[in-house]
Amino acid sequence: MRSSLEYYMARLDDWPFEVGVDMDWIDKAPVPGLTERWHVRLELNHPTENGLCTAEEQALLLVIQEELLSAMTEGECAFVAAVTHRKARTLVFYAASEPTEGHPVIQALGGVKTHLSTVRHAHDPEWLEYKDALYPNESFIHQIKDRRLLREFEAQGDDCSEVHSIEPRFVGLSEDGAKLLSKSLESAGFSVKAVDEVGQNGQREWQVTGVAASPLALSILDDFRRLWLNMAAEAGGRYDGWSAEVVPVTGRNNNTGCDGHLSGVAEDYEPAQEPPQKS
Repeated sequence: MRSSLEYYMARLDDWPFEVGVDMDWIDKAPVPGLTERWHVRLELNHPTENGLCTAEEQALLLVIQEELLSAMTEGECAFVAAVTHRKARTLVFYAASEPTEGHPVIQALGGVKTHLSTVRHAHDPEWLEYKDALYPNESFIHQIKDRRLLREFEAQGDDCSEVHSIEPRFVGLSEDGAKLLSKSLESAGFSVKAVDEVGQNGQREWQVTGVAASPLALSILDDFRRLWLNMAAEAGGRYDGWSAEVVPVTGRNNNTGCDGHLSGVAEDYEPAQEPPQKS
């Protein structure tokens, strides 16, 4: 039974907090009958200085994860997240019963000899941990989208080290909000490409498209995202993601672009109220 995880980074207790979450459960949660939350904790053998795992150990942990998932009985157990924090990997399940020795997942865990493990459980019939702590909020959804986009740029032969014309878009603005947003962009050193009225059916609404000249790197995009989310909130609108043209590696010809806007993607707008603490 495979699970598709989307990853984002946060901070908790001044430690990096990496979350891989199965976002597909948000439309089903809570699942009737799966009322017990399990934390299967695997101590890292060779953690990095910041408490995360190396690439080599990640490969081994994924094998263990697949073994546990293969032991799951459909309808009796759901795997929702993998969290790495403070030198441990915690696999989060929701199950129909407490983790007893006879449970197939616990039996499979007993066969794991490479890592020390502990199992804790709590009654969580509303799946509050999944919905309120693990499922990404708007900022982390954009972080997930940024990771996807960078992979797409690389797949298209982009030279991410080159300066790109990155175009963030802001939507849901009033006319005054669009003016405020434009001023905020310019004050922060960005350019304004366009201010457009896009309202339909008598609903007047504006959107603003900015321009940032920068290489494509996740650390840079993280800084931009924090600024752009704050600007959008202050202006009464919503940051909608960014797009850019592919800058090909020398010797390759590729004039396509990648679009990371969230508009029209319904599944990207089911955020929890609060994510794990972020510094």
